[in-house]
Amino acid sequence: MKGSDALSALLPPEAMGASSDADLVGARVGRPPAFVVKPASAEEVSTVMTWANREGVGVLAMASGDRADPLRSDAPYVAVLTGRLTGVQQYEPADLTITAGAGSVVGDIDRELRAHGQWLPFDPAHMAERSLGGLAACGDSGPLWMGYGALRNHVLGMTVVTGDGRILRLGGRVVKNVAGFDLLKLMVGSRGSLGVITSLCVRAFPTPAVDHVLVRKGASLGDLTELAGLVGTAPVMPASCVLLDRCEAFDDEPALVVRLHGAERTVESDRRSLEGHAGVAFETADLPDRLVDVMRDHAFDQPAVLEACALPSRLGEVLGALEELQPAAVHVDGYGGRVRAGFPTFDTEAMEDACRTVERLGGSTRLVRAASSASLTALGSKPSTDEVDLIRLLRASFDPEGVLWPAHR
Repeated sequence: MKGSDALSALLPPEAMGASSDADLVGARVGRPPAFVVKPASAEEVSTVMTWANREGVGVLAMASGDRADPLRSDAPYVAVLTGRLTGVQQYEPADLTITAGAGSVVGDIDRELRAHGQWLPFDPAHMAERSLGGLAACGDSGPLWMGYGALRNHVLGMTVVTGDGRILRLGGRVVKNVAGFDLLKLMVGSRGSLGVITSLCVRAFPTPAVDHVLVRKGASLGDLTELAGLVGTAPVMPASCVLLDRCEAFDDEPALVVRLHGAERTVESDRRSLEGHAGVAFETADLPDRLVDVMRDHAFDQPAVLEACALPSRLGEVLGALEELQPAAVHVDGYGGRVRAGFPTFDTEAMEDACRTVERLGGSTRLVRAASSASLTALGSKPSTDEVDLIRLLRASFDPEGVLWPAHR
């Protein structure tokens, strides 16, 4: 694209990516960009956006791109990689807040925090390898939201560049920092459709003195769903409650895994209360650190991954609908009612039937990974007309020319 010469005149040489970067992006989203930009500041991102608006060119922002959806348009586009927007910008251990570039790897941030006895209590799949900005853009919390709350509640501040090049500095470094519309919560989970996140401030938490992992095996996931419901209504609040099927860590048996966090005496008291409420005894996991990784990533590495969400009271029915598809692996957030099912292959018609069943139960579905972009488009719950209208209004406010390409076109 000739525009690369014009844009390179506006940016420093190191901000222009190589052909290998374009190949990498193409492998992630199905078609290579005309060229790649690797900005190092919000101002450089703003320059790209302003140029793209003037030239009428689409922009796709991404970090690793592992969760990028396939593109649905044949028009030329520019890729903005956030890999140079890295590093801790401000860390106040006493305040439990850390500000870092959006391209920073979460694992690196977590190591910095743990050196001071703190951590980020989120556990979506492949947490450590993801970028901080990508995590916020997807809004993923993982099952630990049961004990700590959703990620969107712990993003305190953010710098984001809108589709028309405006630089917005939202929130701050304290919890009560918003007067008027809370745009932070709007940005978390927007998947890059409203702006490009360049840095953000998140709240850290003290690492728990005890991370107690309790396990209860069963003949099937269906047999364990009632027990998971009892855990959710217990007089104590676990850090998370996860159901796993055919997991090697548990001798290929379905298992309910509950994490208890706190001081040693508190955790022991919580365990007794939990077992008394549930009417069963739990085993204690021998290798909790390894099990945490297994639980976090289970069922996500299959070629096709379907996510379903429904009320926890309907989990048994949702699992029944998905089990007819014979998934290779299933991961369930018992408290949140979220099911992740992985498949080596799938029958589109059968999966459509399963999705409709989940929707009749009041839930929703989303195919988050598939070999075909057509499958990603066709399968999963569709927003209502009112929701579509609201989304269009929001995008028009932040990206009036439709420059941003979160692969939704």
